[in-house]
Amino acid sequence: MSLPHILVPFLIAAALQTVQGSRVVTMLVAPSLLLPLVPELGLPPEIIILSIASGIFLIFHVSDPFFWIFGELAELEPSEVFRSNTLGSAVMGIVSFLLTSAVYLFFY
Repeated sequence: MSLPHILVPFLIAAALQTVQGSRVVTMLVAPSLLLPLVPELGLPPEIIILSIASGIFLIFHVSDPFFWIFGELAELEPSEVFRSNTLGSAVMGIVSFLLTSAVYLFFY
């Protein structure tokens, strides 16, 4: 594919997170799906893990325990958690992916 290699773990993690919703499960399943691709991607393992972590934070779900923990600690209703955290989570995923890409480009 003509896709940049660093984008593959990011998109796989984002797709898994979108489909099933739990960040913990995504962080366990995504590396096992990517393991056969590691030699072909030619990326350092640290960059792959950071790219996966960035993709995980792109989507925010009710089925994620973090949703309920955040709501309880901030004393917010579920609708308020959606309004306050959906955009913030997406921005965090994109910014962390851009930082991971910058680290890869400058240091590897």
